[in-house]
Amino acid sequence: QVARALSDALDGIESRVFSELGVPLGPLERRDHGSWFQEPHSGGLGWCFPAALGAQLADPERLCVATMGDGSYMFSNPTACHQIAEALELPLLILVLNNEEWGAVRASVTGLYPDGHASRANEMPLTALKPSPDFRRTAEASRAHARRVETASELPGALEEALRVVREERRCALLDIKILPD
Repeated sequence: QVARALSDALDGIESRVFSELGVPLGPLERRDHGSWFQEPHSGGLGWCFPAALGAQLADPERLCVATMGDGSYMFSNPTACHQIAEALELPLLILVLNNEEWGAVRASVTGLYPDGHASRANEMPLTALKPSPDFRRTAEASRAHARRVETASELPGALEEALRVVREERRCALLDIKILPD
């Protein structure tokens, strides 16, 4: 649902979308060369936010969107990224898909040890991110617009407002979007 809503919101806007365990490409319509970037296969949690900053610095007039999971956002060193975005006037749209877990860690463990204790456990140890940090506060510390999105019905309006902030006020906007765990 997030990818479809983002695709609708970006319709007609020249943009680049970066995704690190964020929105999938399938439901997101990308037609232009250089409009979709995904994390490298070699790994690198935390890649998305700084990569989008670099792209915004290289082409300040083209909208850049960074979509990532909550764990990836934490690995991106968000305080430094938000400070750089503000200091260099790099307005990004940042979508944090928040399922309150280290999904990449869970996937690695179940992939390597499908019959291991952690794979059989009701709740896999050391993968929960509960209670979830309030990511809005991190963004707001650098004067970014920030909003928590709890339901799918809120998302189109939240995206519209966030895009307005990025494009007209030239500030970052972060949406902390609640999603179901994998």
